[in-house]
Amino acid sequence: MDIAEIRKKAKALAQSQDQAQAQAQAKTGAESLSNESAEQSDCSAQGSEPLEAQGEIADIVVEQESAVSFAEDMLVSPETTDGLDRLFAVTDEFVLASDESYADIIEHQDDDQSQLTRQYLAFHLSDEEYALDIRQINEIIKVREFTDIPRAPEFVLGIISLRGVIVPVFDLRQRLNLGSSELMSTSRIVVCLLDEVTVGLMVDSINQVVDLSDEDVEPPPGVLSGLDREMVAGIGRYQGRMIILLNLPRVLDIEACQT
Repeated sequence: MDIAEIRKKAKALAQSQDQAQAQAQAKTGAESLSNESAEQSDCSAQGSEPLEAQGEIADIVVEQESAVSFAEDMLVSPETTDGLDRLFAVTDEFVLASDESYADIIEHQDDDQSQLTRQYLAFHLSDEEYALDIRQINEIIKVREFTDIPRAPEFVLGIISLRGVIVPVFDLRQRLNLGSSELMSTSRIVVCLLDEVTVGLMVDSINQVVDLSDEDVEPPPGVLSGLDREMVAGIGRYQGRMIILLNLPRVLDIEACQT
């Protein structure tokens, strides 16, 4: 065999190999096109795009992994695990603060109780100012005509009818040994109620209602003695004024004055 025939056979063999390789590539390309068309048809039937679906799945996986890692951190970290316990835990400092606050409140309550005030009705008799506990006063009325009572003490002016109730009226000036009262336009009758007994006290004029605490009230002065001292409950200090607080039960005690 000469050289020309050898070259001819080698060329034919190379061509046959190239054709076989081209056929194989063509077959592979056809199969890939067939697979892609099948995937596209499946995605079209499901109404979604493969790439977007893969992205959403990836996001969900990432979120789930984040949630799992957060849960793991919660389980692992003692600070997060004991969050509620620490929230509701009562420390020694908190107990101490509570006890101190409670004691402070009690102390202030005691101070408030010591500063409790009482209201008094202040009025004038001659040039002096007197007062009665307002809780003992029922009403204040103008002076009206009295009905005399035979053999009554001099300080008893008489009786009046007040809505069907017979009320004796005392001349408070005379009752306190300050002389007889003079009827004036400012004169008023202070109607008092004590132990279901109603009595009127005629005064020269009504001043005002004053608030006095226990610290504002002093005991009766030592210069008073006998019956006068017993009718005085104390001396009130109000805005620089001295107010004589009367002991109403002793003022209304007629038997004590007759003995």
